[in-house]
Amino acid sequence: MNHSECLSAQRIVVLGDTRDLYHHGCEAVLAQLLGGLAGAGIPADLVIAGMDWKSHADACLGADLVVINGEGSLHDNSPAVLNVLEIASRRRELGRRTALVNSSWFANDPASTRGLAAFDLVAMRDPRSRQEVAAAGIATLEAPDLAVREGMARRPREPWHEGAGLVMVSDSTRAEKTRVLRELARKRGWTYLPVLYPPVVPRPGAKSRKIWKKCRMARMMGPLAGWLMSPRYYAHLIGAPDLESYCRKLVESGGVVTGRFHTACLCVALGVPVVVVSSNTPKIEALLTDAGLDLTKRATTMDGLQGMTGVPAYSPQELELLRQFRATAEVRFEELFAAIRRLLP
Repeated sequence: MNHSECLSAQRIVVLGDTRDLYHHGCEAVLAQLLGGLAGAGIPADLVIAGMDWKSHADACLGADLVVINGEGSLHDNSPAVLNVLEIASRRRELGRRTALVNSSWFANDPASTRGLAAFDLVAMRDPRSRQEVAAAGIATLEAPDLAVREGMARRPREPWHEGAGLVMVSDSTRAEKTRVLRELARKRGWTYLPVLYPPVVPRPGAKSRKIWKKCRMARMMGPLAGWLMSPRYYAHLIGAPDLESYCRKLVESGGVVTGRFHTACLCVALGVPVVVVSSNTPKIEALLTDAGLDLTKRATTMDGLQGMTGVPAYSPQELELLRQFRATAEVRFEELFAAIRRLLP
């Protein structure tokens, strides 16, 4: 049996499957995470929605390796923070390896940050999170969010060119910001296309069931759904049906205005000019800063949206900085999956 076959015989569990949110960015992340693990010779045997590892405790504690997709859930001492620290600690006691990857880490207390020492591998997706973790003496890797890798794989041969179409406005994780963004698109005659998509089949997890029920109710409401229900759930009804369609709309647009981190990731990777408004953590600003973009030009406030008349094309300097960012990102992604593979004998 060769080395690759030995690795494949190990049991690998992935925790933190966010596809139950019916979100194109989450689809992109999981496609790259699962594909990257398979490419490294360690395909996942079990993929678990969310961070509730106790619902699969035997599998999570008994696996040879657990890989946790942190994304944007580990901030402000959320329950997800406690969950990931507990499973890492339990597995460390059992002599088993655990990796936290593709994660941000914002505004958690010092004790929680020190608890990351129980992981055998910690990989943050932005320099700001890495610095916060490194200040506690925790060694980390850094690689951009895996949605960037997906966008790079879908990057068109012909670069984006100015005036390709109407400006596209995406949504926000914050309902009040989504309302403003949607109204901006209406007033300017721009295209409004959320990053969320219509649920076709129910998926595992409480969040999936809730979205499924809300969307079924909205379909019964008809046109009134856009006014009577939360813009978060209404967004599922009007989103692009799949990731391929969503990326194509981004590339065909005249630039993008968004409050969504993963939409910004895809724009940076695809080379589509973007202007962002803040999310629930500094993750979008951290991404743009990492990519070398000027926040005074590429980020705005909710008040600033009112006077917006378009999205500025990338300057030659910005295009070169983005090229360098993507080149560095590809190296870091390869290093990340190589490091995960080395966790197994």
